[in-house]
Amino acid sequence: MNDSPRLIGRKEAAEYCGISPTCFSMWVASHKMPPAIPGTRKWDKRAIDAKLDEISGLLSLHAPTTTTVHERNTFDWWEARQAERDKHRPHHRLDVREERILRFMLAHPEHTTVDLIPRAGAKTLEALTKVGVVGRGGKDRRGFRTWFVTDEGRAEIDRTDTWRNWKFE
Repeated sequence: MNDSPRLIGRKEAAEYCGISPTCFSMWVASHKMPPAIPGTRKWDKRAIDAKLDEISGLLSLHAPTTTTVHERNTFDWWEARQAERDKHRPHHRLDVREERILRFMLAHPEHTTVDLIPRAGAKTLEALTKVGVVGRGGKDRRGFRTWFVTDEGRAEIDRTDTWRNWKFE
């Protein structure tokens, strides 16, 4: 019987996989490795083994597996967490400038024209309109086109904020 502990820290988990601790952290961030057990900074060796089997091709969807009830529950938890995260993943690939413009427009709904929205040009606002996060209004008294944030734009900012919270928890 193996006397080594089943739960291991990041450094030990990296050694277990034969990679550096930094690489292990990157694998966890990119979901190649499972996250630490909630409320701890420890990883389950069996969960690491399962992910290694999966990425090396040893775990086939068609082959019967001999997982324990605990392992199935761990996988179920992991799948549920991934599904929850995916619900909050941003839908539109906004770059930093587009996101900043959208946030400004949400914070300052009275600024509706290109000349009042910092770093926003007509082309950028047209691009944001194409993806549905900004809408075209009429013209103001000066003859400038007005723009507004759509419900989808508000939802995208909410998803972006939630996603960032998930990434750094």
